[in-house]
Amino acid sequence: MKIVSNFPKKTWVIFSVITVAATILFAKCDSPSDGNDRLGFPFPFYEYIGGKRSIEPEIRSSFNFIYLLFDLIIYFGLAYFFTFLIQRSKK
Repeated sequence: MKIVSNFPKKTWVIFSVITVAATILFAKCDSPSDGNDRLGFPFPFYEYIGGKRSIEPEIRSSFNFIYLLFDLIIYFGLAYFFTFLIQRSKK
């Protein structure tokens, strides 16, 4: 918990906004029209294979924790960078 408290509150707010915005903006939800769903940017961490296939897959959905972790690290780096720019511009 000590690590979490070392970062400014602005960093966590920006991180949350970036995470939600990137997930919503870059989500691909085509399963209602026989397509695939994909979440995550730049690394898609969740994928659902929709539609009919000539060879039906055993598992239609996949979740990759490593890609989710990579996405969160990138988002946190961006949030920390934006916090740094905001603090620098105030001086």
